[in-house]
Amino acid sequence: MPFPELAAKDALAELDRYRVIDVREPHEFHGPLGHVECAELVPLSTIEEHAARLDGSRPLLLICRSGKRSGQACEILQGAGIKDVTNLAGGMIGWNRGELPVRRSEPENLAALVDQVVAWVAQVGPLSIDAATDQARVRFDRQGVSATAPSHAAVEELITFFGESLAAVAPPDLELCLAAFRRSLAVL
Repeated sequence: MPFPELAAKDALAELDRYRVIDVREPHEFHGPLGHVECAELVPLSTIEEHAARLDGSRPLLLICRSGKRSGQACEILQGAGIKDVTNLAGGMIGWNRGELPVRRSEPENLAALVDQVVAWVAQVGPLSIDAATDQARVRFDRQGVSATAPSHAAVEELITFFGESLAAVAPPDLELCLAAFRRSLAVL
């Protein structure tokens, strides 16, 4: 059964009428794209087991990074008998591009920022989390800094390196995430 979709600006205007469910993984929810203030985190891998508690008096607005996984969540929930589901077209990428309000979880320190960068690189690029972590360690070793206590300059260089490496893959959130990482770096 097809499900409706809302563009980010339209969703913001109607946000109060929805129960907002973000189906990304925790590292994404707390990552560079942030999340909608009122969103509840229910990863796609758990959506079916949570279907009964999601069924209620308010329609559901499902969100992910780009709109693909939240579309899958809409289909799963419809299959579980929940008919009033709407997908956020463009996901958090579209939300951020629309410059709409975002709640961000800032990393506590530079090592936590590196973890965010590595997790994002592994998600959007061809590297596994282990391979991305290894590349970060190699770059830090070349600069003579520790991965557990990197310098600002080393983290900036790592962000630049991964940004340039991913340019060929061209993930749709490349510039948004690089900017978010640099904002976090400036605060730390």
